[in-house]
Amino acid sequence: MDHQLFPSLLIATASVRPVEPDDAEGEKPDPYLLGDRFGLVGVAIKPLAANTKVKVTLKENELMAATTWSGELAEADKDYYIAPKVNYKFDRLRKTTQQVPLNVTFAVEVDGEPAGEKAETLQVRSINDCPFAVSNEEETLDAQNFIAGSAALGWMFAAYVNENHPFLDKILQEALATKIVDSFHYTAHDPTELVRQAFAIWTALQKRGLQYSSTTTTPGGSDVVKSQYVRFLDQALTNTQANCVDGSVLFASILRKISIEPFLVTVPGHMYVGFYLGGGKSEFVGLETTVLGIADVADKKETDEPAALATLREKLDDKARNSREWKTFAKAIQVGTQDLQKNKEKFKEADPNYQWIDLNDARTDGIMPLPYLAEQ
Repeated sequence: MDHQLFPSLLIATASVRPVEPDDAEGEKPDPYLLGDRFGLVGVAIKPLAANTKVKVTLKENELMAATTWSGELAEADKDYYIAPKVNYKFDRLRKTTQQVPLNVTFAVEVDGEPAGEKAETLQVRSINDCPFAVSNEEETLDAQNFIAGSAALGWMFAAYVNENHPFLDKILQEALATKIVDSFHYTAHDPTELVRQAFAIWTALQKRGLQYSSTTTTPGGSDVVKSQYVRFLDQALTNTQANCVDGSVLFASILRKISIEPFLVTVPGHMYVGFYLGGGKSEFVGLETTVLGIADVADKKETDEPAALATLREKLDDKARNSREWKTFAKAIQVGTQDLQKNKEKFKEADPNYQWIDLNDARTDGIMPLPYLAEQ
């Protein structure tokens, strides 16, 4: 991927099968691509004779253990690409918080004789850097999503949603302390109750002082790979600031913790979160997390606002309804849901600039949360 390694991608997809079981075309082997078909590092070899015996060894480095591929190249004067199966040191990948160079060295033997070494320097990105689109000029793990000049990798944002993060229990305790809800429980037949639980979480986060920060700078940008810096849940909570992606993955993490099914939404230059209000996923709302903490927001009932929001407004007492937390929450629901409706056709077109990332689907596909790393 443009001479870059993304630790987040390597960890999140470690157990993902790149080709679907029913993809007959994808299952067909490429006779000139040997070793790990979807490997990110390898060497090109053009043998002078048929049936040349070749051994390619990837030497150990800071992030990869030594590994070897051996075999025969059947045809002469053909370009073969050999990618030994890499055994990544996942614990070290997770600890990579700064962009650093990495020298990757291959040793090649031809018919039992050393043929030299090839070294290349890659840029290892921070664990916080999330790749979400790759130019079609590059080979990717998600070749089926080649559209509009790039492959959509929006599912990678799901790796930053961590419903098992140890900080979440504290947030839920604080949400219960607001007295907006007595408990957290999923009910598929009461959308208003699900919105009420989301409001309790929103209130707890706003009372913590969490607010929007537009910081998104990602060093080492590329014209081939689009990426976004994403704070981990504990980083956002500790620093009490979150950009649109940080706030969305944080809220999605909490919702999944209490069994409310969220989804992430990307539009050009922006992200927000949404969640389903029933088991059939036919009813849903958007939530614009950048509204969190904004002052002087008025609560104005909109004609097109979700029915569950309008019903909850009527059920709240005057104190809750006049609170700053309710005013920002109601506005966040209105803005997010309006954007969902405005762009619903674009989501159906599978445009990589407009992605609807269902968290449950991502988990089913094998995209697991990046593990929490306690400060040493």
